[in-house]
Amino acid sequence: MTNTHDGETRTPEQIAELFAIAGREIEAIKQLSGCVAQLHEVQAAKAQLATLTPTEVRAALEFRRGTLGKAQ
Repeated sequence: MTNTHDGETRTPEQIAELFAIAGREIEAIKQLSGCVAQLHEVQAAKAQLATLTPTEVRAALEFRRGTLGKAQ
């Protein structure tokens, strides 16, 4: 057992778990970076969609309906 600064004790197993959690930092950063990149892609797509004319939107919706119907 190891004493902490606040007077609690931790077992070697608890300390090992803390090391395991801390060791996942790089993977967490990679996942977060991927999410941020995906969010930027989504925002760019939404910005482009906002510039479409009603005719373009209708045509795209009809196209999507056709491709979804074929997939089923």
